[in-house]
Amino acid sequence: MRQIFLAVALIAAPVAAFTGFELYANNAPAHTAGLGDLSSFKAVVADVQGFAAKGDLAGAAKRITDYETAWDQAETAIRPLDQNSWNNIDAASDAALKALRQSSPSADTVNKTLAALMTVLDNPARPAP
Repeated sequence: MRQIFLAVALIAAPVAAFTGFELYANNAPAHTAGLGDLSSFKAVVADVQGFAAKGDLAGAAKRITDYETAWDQAETAIRPLDQNSWNNIDAASDAALKALRQSSPSADTVNKTLAALMTVLDNPARPAP
């Protein structure tokens, strides 16, 4: 009887350990498709969204320049890590910049492009909606 319990324990322990690891690995937050930590970019975009939500498109346009500068400075470091994901973010970034820099920006278009940029920053492997 003791041998049966020992055999069950010796089988159950590794199965439980591997299962636990798989559950952890599948539920752990994705590290943005190998591009590293994008939280600083997300924080700036969130600030820009805040300005836009208040109707301050001039303030949003000024703040997006901070994002653009940081994104451009980080290009040589992060672009080689995952070219496709980088391109997805860059395209969404360009759309947001273009929307904010129109001579008469549309609040609706600005909000949509900023939301799309944030979506791509959250999941860079997928292009902007």
